[in-house]
Amino acid sequence: MSSVYWLANSGIAVAGRTPRTVRHGVASTLTLASYLGWRSKRLVTQENMAKVLGLPATHVLVRRAARRSWSNYGRTAASLICLPYENMPDVDARTRDLTEGTSWRECVESAMAPGRGAIITTGHFGSWDLAGAIAARHVPLSAIADTFKDPELNRLLQGHRREKNVEIIPVSGAARRVMQELAARRAVAIVVDRPVTSQRGVEVTFFGHRCHVPAGAATLAVKSGAAIMPGYVWYAPNNGYYIRAFPPMFPRPVTGNAERAAEIARLAQYMFACQEEVVRQCPTQWFMFRRFWPAEAERPAAGVIEARAA
Repeated sequence: MSSVYWLANSGIAVAGRTPRTVRHGVASTLTLASYLGWRSKRLVTQENMAKVLGLPATHVLVRRAARRSWSNYGRTAASLICLPYENMPDVDARTRDLTEGTSWRECVESAMAPGRGAIITTGHFGSWDLAGAIAARHVPLSAIADTFKDPELNRLLQGHRREKNVEIIPVSGAARRVMQELAARRAVAIVVDRPVTSQRGVEVTFFGHRCHVPAGAATLAVKSGAAIMPGYVWYAPNNGYYIRAFPPMFPRPVTGNAERAAEIARLAQYMFACQEEVVRQCPTQWFMFRRFWPAEAERPAAGVIEARAA
């Protein structure tokens, strides 16, 4: 048993029996200390938040929102650590559906209806682990997840997700497994907001600026015929949660490489148009601590929005 595993397991046991407000407060204090002491990450977070808010990176609202995002991240990290202790019926009761014109469950049902599974896309926003746990109560769900370096720690934390009926697909070699899951009429969750180079990704416009994001989710949708359905869960006041799903977008049939590339770009842009909507609602719950947009000068984002925190 590794020392990392022992410390994590012991900490989880204590945290899980600690009142939610206390463990969130402790976790937020730790992540905020990291923000204050880690200059390079602090500057990158401010650069990203400047794009979101449409303000200079040195603006007081940008600095305040960047700092709050790191504080909020502690709460999100605690949600994974304490996932086994979450009472899901209680979570459901404290969750407000913000899906427009329908419910999030109806969006999932529409996505799954053709019998090809569905690709549920989300981001580093709110609590993606809690989003998976909520969705898995209503649809068979697998999720692509990063592997922790310590094998025993990896088994522990991935086990938390499996306890909530979320099957884990390691990032390495994920494409083949995803196709198998979709063929078995399962939904697959993918966190899509990972910055990549132009050689490795597809270009989208996000908050009025061009950037490159992984093409994997859109490519798998085109290959399988499965719908793309963006969905998010984030924190609301008074220990509540918000959930929002977007209408599924089904891939169009393609013939040839040019049509395939255009369809992948269309689906990817839809994912990030949806993510932009939820990030605008609560910028301080978007946890992007790597430079998301290229460093070169770009046209300014349209509009200025006010930083809000749940």
